[in-house]
Amino acid sequence: MKVIGWIGTALVIIAYYPQIHHLVVERCAWGISVFTWLIWFIASALLLIYCITRNEILMSIVQVVSIIAIALTILLVRRSNRICPYHRKLSETMSRDQ
Repeated sequence: MKVIGWIGTALVIIAYYPQIHHLVVERCAWGISVFTWLIWFIASALLLIYCITRNEILMSIVQVVSIIAIALTILLVRRSNRICPYHRKLSETMSRDQ
């Protein structure tokens, strides 16, 4: 069962990668809700407290990784200053369809 937990932890880390990579490379935060990410940050912080009080080491690690990734995402969204070509095209397509 521990292996399943570590695989899940690895998947959490992998899941954040595409968003953070896009923010770093393209500096594009089109469509990202900072409010939603703040809620996830608070939820992860509360879950971390819960995990620590229950001595859940693996889940504590998952929450620490989530908190770091969420904080990084919010910081990168705040510094993003453009829209990437993919999202620009998508935006133009959506505007024409309306």
